[in-house]
Amino acid sequence: MLTRHGVGAVLLAVTAAVVGRLFGVLELFVFGSGLLALVVTAVLWVHARRVALTVDRRVVPDSLHVGDAGRVELRIANTSHWGTPPLMLWEPVSGLGGATLRLAPLHRRERTAANYRLPVTRRGTVVFGPLTVERRDPFGLCTQRRVVAGTHEIVVLPAHLQLNMPSGLGGSGPLGDHLRVRALGRTGNEFHSLREYVEGDDLRQISWRASARSETLKVRQVEPEGLRRCTIALDTSSSEYSPEGFERAVSAAASAVYAATVAGLHLRTLIGSETDLRNTTSSAAMLALANCATSHDPPTMSFNAPTGDGLGLTILVTGGPQSGAVAAARRSLAPTDVLVVVACSSLTNGASGFVVDATGANTLAASWVALTGQGPHRAPTGTRLETASI
Repeated sequence: MLTRHGVGAVLLAVTAAVVGRLFGVLELFVFGSGLLALVVTAVLWVHARRVALTVDRRVVPDSLHVGDAGRVELRIANTSHWGTPPLMLWEPVSGLGGATLRLAPLHRRERTAANYRLPVTRRGTVVFGPLTVERRDPFGLCTQRRVVAGTHEIVVLPAHLQLNMPSGLGGSGPLGDHLRVRALGRTGNEFHSLREYVEGDDLRQISWRASARSETLKVRQVEPEGLRRCTIALDTSSSEYSPEGFERAVSAAASAVYAATVAGLHLRTLIGSETDLRNTTSSAAMLALANCATSHDPPTMSFNAPTGDGLGLTILVTGGPQSGAVAAARRSLAPTDVLVVVACSSLTNGASGFVVDATGANTLAASWVALTGQGPHRAPTGTRLETASI
């Protein structure tokens, strides 16, 4: 196709040839005819040899979080039987514009590599491509464009802090103390040793087989159960958040997923009323959080968990302590679970229960440490997409 310069050259050539012909000005006619011949030659030169490239695309690292700066690596091979002229590559990237790469001439069967930086400033699916190559004539009058690589997708995971989950049998902070008291108050089911029966022991813990071989009753000594389960629930009600507040909420939920995974807890993830991932993995939970959005529907999450499944912690990420999701959680929460509310929009004075302040960009980590006595944390940073050349 003709460039703007090519279109202008054609108009100028036609005008000069017509005027020269009408008024008998031979120089104008020759100039117009020669310029038109130049445009035709440029078109034939561009389309004489088809550019044949194969491109392999790879994103480094494989997993990207918001604020990370990745890299897209392109491995390019000239598969034609002749060399290529200087080429221009263009790869659009959804939400980030795109990258322009200048490719030096390649000999027959020659290979080369190129890369460009990929900073990510928002979560979700990022689509690359299709990658197009552009060939121009030396005068810039005509171009030939063709697709040499299709599209490629990656999922950018939410930013998260490296929080630590409190232990059910230890730790400091109000939440750690409460979990320790709850754990010591439970019978437990992990066998530890046998001891002699004393008045007041639970008769269900008597080992009759061991007692038959002894002159006294023997009682099974069991270890109290610590924290075993963690449910992370994200309220997606649009009325609870500003756009920035919802992104803080998603990051807070991702931080809780990270903490529960590191602690080795059985993980359940609730996202609004649509997603309920039971006994899930951190990867599946992060992927679900990466593509979640707010909803206008009222919260209808079910917080019930199987009884007898050990002590559990439910972390509800919502707008504030008085939200409808908090009320629903208090009504349906299992008696073996402890509720922690992460407020991302507003805090209410005198709110009951355990509340974590996530109303600002840097308040989550400090509030979590104050509640649990656990650290450390990190904060990601972001950059901009750059244009690269080879």
